[in-house]
Parts: sequence; C-alpha cells; structure tokens
Amino acid sequence: MKRWWIFLFIFLIIGVAWWWLNKPTPFTVTFFDVGEGESALVQTPSGQNILIDGGPSAAVLQKLGGALPWTKRNIDLIILSHPHADHITGVIKVLERYKVRQVLTTDVLHTTPEYIAFLKLIKDKKIPLAIARTGQNIKLASGVSVDILWPPISYAGQQVDDLNSTSIVNKINFGETSVLFTGDTPIVNEQALITTSTNLRSQILKVAHQGSRTSSSEEFLRAVAPEFAVISVGKDNRFGHPHQEVLERLKNLSIKIFRTDIDGDISFVSDGKRWAKK
Repeated sequence: MKRWWIFLFIFLIIGVAWWWLNKPTPFTVTFFDVGEGESALVQTPSGQNILIDGGPSAAVLQKLGGALPWTKRNIDLIILSHPHADHITGVIKVLERYKVRQVLTTDVLHTTPEYIAFLKLIKDKKIPLAIARTGQNIKLASGVSVDILWPPISYAGQQVDDLNSTSIVNKINFGETSVLFTGDTPIVNEQALITTSTNLRSQILKVAHQGSRTSSSEEFLRAVAPEFAVISVGKDNRFGHPHQEVLERLKNLSIKIFRTDIDGDISFVSDGKRWAKK
C-alpha cells in the first residue's frame, strides 16, 4: 500500500510539472533591456516565439532564458530588421544556441564580420531564409499574423548607402490588438508609409532608432495613433538617445512612454481586445 502511494505521488508531481511547462500563455510582447540596441520577443497563445532583432551583445540569451521555459528552446521566426551591429549581434548568439525555424530579413548586401557570420550560420544550419517585402502576410496559430509594411522592393544583393532605410517595418496582430515594429526606419520612409499603408494604426509602437530625431515625425505618430510607445535604448548612451524633441512629440500626443533604460524589460499582454502592462 505504501508503495502505491509513492507511485501516485510521483505521478501527480510529473502531471503538475507537465501542465506547468505546457500551460497556455497569453499573447505577450516583451521589449528586452539589452543596452543601446533593440530586441523584442513575441509569444503567442499556441506557444510560438517570434524574436525581432537581437541587440548589440549576448545579453539577449539571458533574457530569453528568463522568458522561455527550459523545455522550449525553439524560436519559430527571427525578424532581423536590418544588419547594423546593435540589432544583429545578439541574433548570431541566438542562432548558435537555439533551434530556429525561419529567418526573415532583407538580405541587403553588407560585409561586416557580424553579417557574414549571420549568413554563414543560416547556411550551415540550413535555416529557411525569407526575403521581406511589402504585402507579405505571415499567418501563425491562434489567429496571430505578421504584416510586412516595408520595404516595398527587394534589397536582396543590393548595396545601399543607408542601411536604416532598408529596415523592415512589421505589424504583429492578435485579435483587435497590434504592435508596430519599426527598426531604425527614417522619417522619409515614414512619409512613404503614411501614403501607401492603410493599416498603420497600432496600440503599441516600438519607437524607431532608439528615439533618434531622425525618426518619429508627428505625422507618423498621428497615423499610428499608439496608446503606448516603447523606446529601446541604452542608459547614458553617447548618442543622447532618446532625443528630447521625440519625447516632446510623444508627450504632446498623450502617448504613454516606456523606456528600457529606465523601466528595464517591458512586457504587455493582450486578450485580443486590449493590451495590459504586465
């Protein structure tokens, strides 16, 4: 009889542990505090993980380790907005240590050691690589979708003077809620998006280029009309980000501002109708 109780106890412990590790998660977006750079994780109710950029160092690995159960070491989609070091360096570390099912990038021509290492890892690990282009719609489980709003042309194999201008702008949707990721897209691209896009509105805006004055025009902010603005930025950075004029624009439009240099990691959850700060 005593042995029977021991087996029952072990079975219950295993069952509780299995439920805990596999319980449904709400739709969550977390903007990681990775210093002067950008990285965010989107987690869907069905357990899929989307990583947008990786920041300037291996710090993203610690962030992912804290956000994901140790039993789930998969990244379903990595979106690399553009190959500047403050976005791609952490992605390389993730590619080395996680099972990645797909990568979305512009594949613009770039010859830095980081970008070459990134492309080599994708090739060596045989990870499917998709080229971003306006109009793409990636459908995931649980009604989650990713709309690609920029770039309007393929930059694959092309050399450009300003990599920021190639930044992928993507909108991730769940029910009636959405979050807009802008990379380092400049004002000239914002103006084009206002003219050509019909679905810019999002409740959460990832402010472009760490809050630099080269982005976030008033017209663009009005077009997106976010409730929350997240600035991913390093503390006491040498660029003076975020610039005061951007902060003033956000405040004048009554947009609530969150900053990773002040608030640390920033998470929101959605029930499909509204966002809540986690």
